[in-house]
Amino acid sequence: MSPTQWALLIVGAVAVVAIYWFSRRERPASRRRSEAPVKALKLPGSASGGGSDQMDMFSRFGEFDEFGVGKPRKRVSPDLGSGAPAAGGQSAVAAAAQPQEKIVALLIAEREGTAIFGERIHAALQAQGLQFGERKIYHRFARGVPVFSVASLIKPGYLDPAQRREFSTPGLSVFMVLPGPTAPEEAIADMFLTARALARELNADVYDSNRELLTAAAESAIVADVKAWAQRHGL
Repeated sequence: MSPTQWALLIVGAVAVVAIYWFSRRERPASRRRSEAPVKALKLPGSASGGGSDQMDMFSRFGEFDEFGVGKPRKRVSPDLGSGAPAAGGQSAVAAAAQPQEKIVALLIAEREGTAIFGERIHAALQAQGLQFGERKIYHRFARGVPVFSVASLIKPGYLDPAQRREFSTPGLSVFMVLPGPTAPEEAIADMFLTARALARELNADVYDSNRELLTAAAESAIVADVKAWAQRHGL
């Protein structure tokens, strides 16, 4: 693949993971807002409409793209000083006690830099026991919660089985947000095995997040990093 192709694919993969990550972090707040009688704000560029180039990763609507993904809002720590706690203070303290999230991502790219067609992709995903679900992408589920997910490298990352005949992509993004429903070491081992199996089926190679071929040494380094993260957080 040319450097330009790689640059576009990396930006696409980062955008897909960011969309998923922000939607996961904001989901509890969204539920709370839906329960309150407050009119929802509409982000610029959130109107429906297609036809734009999928490779155009940034819209013309300021810092937000069409999915509402933009610069993270500043989060203000709750006041834990003396005095009576504010309403919802207990939930804020509980949220602060949660482990810091960690994202692990791999890329699967076709060896010749050509397109992989949808029917072949969906057959490979289903052969690995992955299930289509939230965000129109595939997941490895445990107890109804995604352990890791697989999306197209092209934003918005959709892998809709209904579109498999007319769909193609140069590769896939495999990513995991920790902590998840299974032990981190178990989750990362399954993710590596699945990524390599998908690559074999799709005439592709597995790369780390730095665009380097995933060697045994690189895999060991990622596993060691996940183990260290788990130990720091008592997981």
